[in-house]
Amino acid sequence: MFTVEFDHDNVNITIIDDSGHHEDIIIDAFDDIVYIQQHDQELDSTSIIDISPGMWEELIAAIDSPEGAFIKRKLIQKRLT
Repeated sequence: MFTVEFDHDNVNITIIDDSGHHEDIIIDAFDDIVYIQQHDQELDSTSIIDISPGMWEELIAAIDSPEGAFIKRKLIQKRLT
């Protein structure tokens, strides 16, 4: 199960382990940075990593990719006048 919430400057995604064995994963995605966090009950601390939005996009693309090495190229849109 997961939830998605939109705020004026970020997207908040919470991924919940349906089996109850793992703590929730919380993703806060902003225009310039993405935070991924998960609380550890045993240590009573939260681990947080920060990645660029480009790394986040590559992570999402990697989930459905076959084995191999890939370069994700940005689509450049050019307005013709």
